Amino acid sequence: MPLFANADPNFVTAMLTKLRFEVFQPADYIVREGTVGKKMYFIQHGVVTILTKGSKETKLSDGCYFG
Repeated sequence: MPLFANADPNFVTAMLTKLRFEVFQPADYIVREGTVGKKMYFIQHGVVTILTKGSKETKLSDGCYFG
């Protein structure tokens, strides 16, 4: 993953041990605007639609990340 291309291998290994698989259904809210986030999400398969006040809709798909 390009995000971690230059990261220390020990950091990447430590981070990988913390990953947890989650499944979301269509119309589920993952994060609400204005909420302080404590997680990072990596999209393995599917599409996430980002809706913010006053902004155009943005879509993220396989390989994208946010949080």
